Amino acid sequence: MAAAFRCSVGFKFLPTDRELVGYYLFNKIYAKTESFTDVEKVLVKECDIYGSQEPWQIWELYGGDDLEDSQALHLFTRQKKVSVNGSRISRRVGSGTWAGDDCGEKIVAGNVAGCKKRFRYENQDSSHNGAWIMHEFALDSKALGIHDQDIVVCRLKKNLFRQKKRRSRRVKLGNFEPSTSHVSDHSSLAI
Repeated sequence: MAAAFRCSVGFKFLPTDRELVGYYLFNKIYAKTESFTDVEKVLVKECDIYGSQEPWQIWELYGGDDLEDSQALHLFTRQKKVSVNGSRISRRVGSGTWAGDDCGEKIVAGNVAGCKKRFRYENQDSSHNGAWIMHEFALDSKALGIHDQDIVVCRLKKNLFRQKKRRSRRVKLGNFEPSTSHVSDHSSLAI
């Protein structure tokens, strides 16, 4: 559920990769007391991003519609293993899956090390195929001397490149004709 929270005009929550790993994720996992302010709890919400909801449903439910297209939702979630004793993570989401785009990038924030991986939504039967990007940030549990750490923070956003590509394809295919009926001669306007 999205909490009723409105940021000041011009405020945008744009944490760096290092801040997501070194502050938000580290404190979520290791803080002995409640370490986040009420505002921070609203800005980085708890969500099951590997559950039965589709990415666009998560986006709507957690306040993504209030964001500009270039902004992202930030969500804490638990990874789900494919099998109890295995190390592979299930990347299912709704009726699709999160497909990995890279093998990960190391993130170091002071004494805290982590990893950032990029995923895209895949479902060939959906018009949303490729329309969502998710970055998953995890702590390097081996460097911290722990095992089986399953909490991660995810950055969910729209794939703007795909949307621009689809629009340009419609124009090339002739499915979109710009209307000139709204164009007027501004020199005749009286002020």
